[in-house]
Amino acid sequence: MKMRLKRLLVAVALLVGFATPAVAQPFPRPVLQFTGQLVFGPTLIVGLTVVNWRDYSPALFAESPKLPPCGLNTSASRTWVDIYNARGQRLYGFCDFNDPSNLSQLFFSVPITQRPRAVYITLTDRLRRRIVVSNKVAIP
Repeated sequence: MKMRLKRLLVAVALLVGFATPAVAQPFPRPVLQFTGQLVFGPTLIVGLTVVNWRDYSPALFAESPKLPPCGLNTSASRTWVDIYNARGQRLYGFCDFNDPSNLSQLFFSVPITQRPRAVYITLTDRLRRRIVVSNKVAIP
């Protein structure tokens, strides 16, 4: 009887130990940085990076087929990234990142005549219903 109780307690301890990190995943504020731009005819392509991308858990970018799809993508990532101009108009979004390192290679394009003065991003953790907003960065 004592051996069964010990096994049960060990099993419960292991389950609690594995479950805790999933609940307590940090969701830090992204630190956004401008990385460059390219004029391609009438189009401006702007590069951005999240400097602190290493602070995010890979679990935040896992395929999440139980959450609503992104268009035809039925296994969209748990966390989506959206890029906004300084007035809050959405410019572009990413819904299929599979690793935090993808945050180091963000971009958007707009007609050169609609160059935004500044942009920011949001990260939306669809599973936990959390949103974090980055700093604004100027677009020269």
